[in-house]
Amino acid sequence: MFEDENEDDFFNLLDLIDEFKRMEAQGLSRFYDLEEFEAIADYFYETGKSKKALEVLEMAQTQHPYAASLHLKQVQYLTSLDRTREAAQVLNKLEGQVLDYFEMHMARAGLYSKTGNHQKAIEQYRQALNHTEFPEDVYHLLALEYQLVGAYTKALRYLKMSLELYPEDEIALYNLALCYDLLERPEEGITYLEGFIDQNPYSEIAWYHLGLMQAKLEEYPQALRALDYAIVIDEYFSAAYYEKARILELEFRYQEAAETYQATFEYDGSSGYGYYKTGLCYLRLSKYQLAEKFLQKAIHEDAELEEAFYELSLLKDEQKQWPEALYLINKAVELDPENWEYRHSSAMMHRRAGKLDEAVGIYAKLIEDQYYNASTFTEYAQLLFDMCEFKLGMDVLYKALDLIPGSSQLHYQLSGYLFTIQEKDEAMIYLRKALHLDAGGKSFFLALFPWLKKEKRVRDLLGLD
Repeated sequence: MFEDENEDDFFNLLDLIDEFKRMEAQGLSRFYDLEEFEAIADYFYETGKSKKALEVLEMAQTQHPYAASLHLKQVQYLTSLDRTREAAQVLNKLEGQVLDYFEMHMARAGLYSKTGNHQKAIEQYRQALNHTEFPEDVYHLLALEYQLVGAYTKALRYLKMSLELYPEDEIALYNLALCYDLLERPEEGITYLEGFIDQNPYSEIAWYHLGLMQAKLEEYPQALRALDYAIVIDEYFSAAYYEKARILELEFRYQEAAETYQATFEYDGSSGYGYYKTGLCYLRLSKYQLAEKFLQKAIHEDAELEEAFYELSLLKDEQKQWPEALYLINKAVELDPENWEYRHSSAMMHRRAGKLDEAVGIYAKLIEDQYYNASTFTEYAQLLFDMCEFKLGMDVLYKALDLIPGSSQLHYQLSGYLFTIQEKDEAMIYLRKALHLDAGGKSFFLALFPWLKKEKRVRDLLGLD
């Protein structure tokens, strides 16, 4: 409300609010006309002080007991606060008393919408259209109701009608783009937005959504052009920078993407996520010092950003800086304990760092938590064999096959270990099953157990010269 007022009206409103607060603090009161009371109530409501706004309305009703507009505003406030039963009671008392049919239909529609009765809300909004000369707001509200019931084509119709009358409505543009996305009709969305832009060439929101739709169709050069226009119109449009950077990544233009992410810091302030995405770009460029620098900044900026801890742990792991790697991966797991990838990486890092008992515990917990991945079982078994826990290692593989019977990887691995402990007949059974599941896996098998190339039965089965 207040942003639409001119400067003089705005300062007059502030003077009115200051006077109201001052008199209330002194226990005084004076007569306010209806418009003044409504302005005071709206001020408190729109600044998040809904309880105070309702108190102002009660005070106003004592001075203007026959003003139906105060009761309608009360319905609006109560509805927004989910006090729908009270709102309905007030509205029922107004039946037959209010001649402003538009406001009554709007109040009923808002109440029906809040209680989930969207079809009745739609009926009331359509009735309201018959009693207003300014239908654009009603069009938008109708569109929202249709969105809530999944009628996106009808929602689009009313959003377009609203935008035709009020093309500056950014929320309507956002919802229009959302409807096209949910309908999976980006081509139609692009056609509409191109026409809209012809009439409204300085709408950065339209250019932005045009770029998103073009990117969805993998029309990356066109998408980048659209996003560039959005940025030229509004150099502080951080979402456009992020989308542009994301598309540059998809185009493998990582240096430009990194620079674009960094450009957001100048206009939107630094952010942990921006630093993180910049660090990823430098990782892909193999610029490890820069990558580490930005990932460290990401963690410093946002201590809850588990992705940054994880990526930095992988970098430290590659550099064999085990204490740092383990600290970072443990932090990532702590922040997102349900992330299987983090926990699996943690097990491998502990193993590489020589923390074998800790690695065993992590693998065991992964399996206990039903992370049934063939690589997890084979790595766990290999770890146990390295620790000379042969029986436990074999038990892990047998259990794995019960859970993932179609895994050729597990059959090859189990066969190799059976050959290792001289259980050759059983080993051949599992090798035959592995070949049946995936004959191409024999190179994986021989890479794991190269000494078996000298085993005649293996050579014959695999057709080795």
